[in-house]
Amino acid sequence: MSISTFPSHDAILPYVSQWGSLDRNDEVVMRRAASSGLDVFLRSADPSQMHAWASDGYHSREDYLFWSRKVCGLACLQSLLLGWTDIRLPMRELLSLSLDRGCYVVGPQGEVRGLIYRPFMAWVGSQFGFECRLVENTPIRESARAVRPGQALIASVSPEIRDPSTYRPRQGGHLVLVHEVHGGTVRFHNPSGYSHNADSASLPMHVFERFHARRGIMVSATP
Repeated sequence: MSISTFPSHDAILPYVSQWGSLDRNDEVVMRRAASSGLDVFLRSADPSQMHAWASDGYHSREDYLFWSRKVCGLACLQSLLLGWTDIRLPMRELLSLSLDRGCYVVGPQGEVRGLIYRPFMAWVGSQFGFECRLVENTPIRESARAVRPGQALIASVSPEIRDPSTYRPRQGGHLVLVHEVHGGTVRFHNPSGYSHNADSASLPMHVFERFHARRGIMVSATP
């Protein structure tokens, strides 16, 4: 099974990579650390080969390398801001705002918990005027019914969805932006997909469901 990509003019919302640019996505390496998780890192940490992290507001190369692994949900939010509003914020500024609102929690050993849904929903509603609804214990075939222009689903999936033939994938651990569902096909932006299947990618619903954690956030643009 391969992910296909629709022409860019069919995409309802602009694509945003959590790594800063789409051409960096192929440098992402995912390695199973244990049955319960994945290690995610960039193949090259050579500054000369790295994304121009300062253009996204990161404070240093280390700041970029640390946080770019964790901002898939903010990349989805940036897609919505670019498509639905005139708000333009660098990724690191968006991250700082989300940290202030408790969307991520950094522990004493530097471990990060998040994206945490309820603080995120409250922040997105108050700061950007979007209406958010929590989706829990709901299969994609049901939550997808609400997806339409002006309404998108930030869906929890396994990061392994970039390789849809993955045997016995995890469910959850990563966020993608489902922006259209039609005829049993789910179209979505994957902030860390491969360069050829990240921007407005598509999968049959039954394949998407194998990676889906049955939770997410429905986000609506408000007048």
